[in-house]
Amino acid sequence: MNNPEEENRYLVPALQRGLHILCMFRRNRQVIGAPEMAAELGIPRTTVFRLLQTLEHMGFVRRTNGDRDYRLGVGVLSLGFEYLASQEINELARPILERLRDRTGFATHLVAREERDVVYLLRVPGYSVLNTSIVVGTRLPAHATIMGRVLLSDLTEKELDELYAGQSLSARSPKTPTSLDDLKRLLREDRERGYVISESFYERGINAIAAPVRDASGRVVAVINLIAREGEASGDRLHGELLRQVVEAADEISASLDYRPRIAASG
Repeated sequence: MNNPEEENRYLVPALQRGLHILCMFRRNRQVIGAPEMAAELGIPRTTVFRLLQTLEHMGFVRRTNGDRDYRLGVGVLSLGFEYLASQEINELARPILERLRDRTGFATHLVAREERDVVYLLRVPGYSVLNTSIVVGTRLPAHATIMGRVLLSDLTEKELDELYAGQSLSARSPKTPTSLDDLKRLLREDRERGYVISESFYERGINAIAAPVRDASGRVVAVINLIAREGEASGDRLHGELLRQVVEAADEISASLDYRPRIAASG
């Protein structure tokens, strides 16, 4: 039987403290000051300062509010993306996307967001003659794709402002939003609808349907889509049968990730 005291001898206190700092950040607590961290962790401010210097150097936190406070940095997001890309979501999604492809004949994909890009995690080729340059690892600007819009629609106004602060929105097609206000308007509609159907939104002659994949917390962690050439599916089929199948597939993956939709109280 292992002796807990012997196991604890191998723990690294500085590493524990650094991880405790990262764990303090929450969706409803995105900005924290160093004095607040020191008080909650019960350690000297000088120790917290050294830990934050290290975490900032590695990209795990960044300064905000005139360098007075800290928020999570891109390094944490990259870790989360790598975990997402390499763990169970791909394994869970693959048979579901293959079944969706088999039932419809169209190509399906799984994507996640990294900063202002969407990254393709999984690709299941369709049976049609449609060929694309999309491969696993392909990055596209989130604002210019319907998959990115579904992912971005899960963010708050403040999160969107920070994500696109000082950034220009490049046009990839005549339908691409080129200002943050235009993007927000689309995202409000997307959020209310719960999915996005595209007819030549990113690429002329290509139609697509995108639906969110949620984890146990309810956050959108990935998106699946189905793509078809213009003329391969009628408008009625695109907005009816195919939409239903894509949403059902996304819901099935979400359920595999322990997502349980909230049931509105009646009365």
